[in-house]
Amino acid sequence: MPDSILRSPLPGIIQNIIVKEGEIVKCGDTVILISVMKMESPVVANVNGRIKRLLIKESDEISYGEALLIIEER
Repeated sequence: MPDSILRSPLPGIIQNIIVKEGEIVKCGDTVILISVMKMESPVVANVNGRIKRLLIKESDEISYGEALLIIEER
């Protein structure tokens, strides 16, 4: 199956990475929390699959559309 890149829906700071590499996720599962102006915004998986690689770490400042992680589709 192809890999899917999950991109940031908004700019902000990575507050919490909920998943680990190798973990299985379902479409709609919250995988990352982004802090935007003191409010947390969840980022959800866009496909069913396994977390192949995290491209960010907690406290990273990110921009809109930045790649956050790669999901190996299942």
